[in-house]
Amino acid sequence: MGDADSDFREMIADEWRGALNDSEHRQAMRRLTLVRAAGRAFGRKGFHKTTLDEIAAELSVTKPMLYRYVKSKQEILYECHRIAVTMAEEAYEAAILSGQSPLEQISLFAEDYVARITSTLGSCVVLTEFFSMTDEDTARIQARRAQLDRKLRSLVSQAIEAGEIAPCDAKMAVFFFMGAINGISRWFMADGSIEGPEIAKIFAAHITASLRPTKDMP
Repeated sequence: MGDADSDFREMIADEWRGALNDSEHRQAMRRLTLVRAAGRAFGRKGFHKTTLDEIAAELSVTKPMLYRYVKSKQEILYECHRIAVTMAEEAYEAAILSGQSPLEQISLFAEDYVARITSTLGSCVVLTEFFSMTDEDTARIQARRAQLDRKLRSLVSQAIEAGEIAPCDAKMAVFFFMGAINGISRWFMADGSIEGPEIAKIFAAHITASLRPTKDMP
């Protein structure tokens, strides 16, 4: 485990240096690198017990250097949630553009979203830490999540009408599969035995199978 931690820290430090040296992508890269480093640190000790000094150590930079880019842990937490909800929105739009059936679109969304989270954010258990953001940032993320939730409920309703999903409460169905997906951040490890793309395929298959009608259903 120690070697894996060292390898990850070295990779993050390399990403950070690259973000500093490449002005064209600096803003996006430094945010993403910060989130990945913070996610690793938060995963070890929790959001509230992790200090900015420890996050700086993940990046192999000084705390004053870190303060040039972020002023608080809350700012990093918001960025983590902003990236996650953006990826969910992009995965949804890609699924809709596929032109597949409603249930297949749900499957495509789930696989794409899980793949994006695991590959981009890595071990980001902090996604489960929601209300530690500022009130303004919490409201901003909640509004985007609520809009996505409505779109997914509509997709579930379309699948029910098409006979692809057993009659059910669309709200509960979305809570079910989004809860499962969002829970991945609690246990996923970038250096674990199962890689993100494989987890994405497994989750999409389970979600699809669980929503399909069975012969025992009325």
